[in-house]
Amino acid sequence: MNRNDVYTEWQKLCDEHEAAREAYFQAFADVNQKFSAIGQGTSSNNPSEEELSKFEETWQAWEDVKRRMDQFVRDNA
Repeated sequence: MNRNDVYTEWQKLCDEHEAAREAYFQAFADVNQKFSAIGQGTSSNNPSEEELSKFEETWQAWEDVKRRMDQFVRDNA
């Protein structure tokens, strides 16, 4: 892999990381908002199964990107 290929692959991983992080933070916010409302006594609605599944899926996706970035650094440093 030449330098341009390394840079291109790293940029792709950085873009994936940013997208995965943003998706996770949005899913977290959706779940956290409902739990916060319960704690404040303003709502009794728990997060839906869909919201909880999305929260877990986005966490796993973000973790996967971070793992691949770590491997990339080990392979190319």
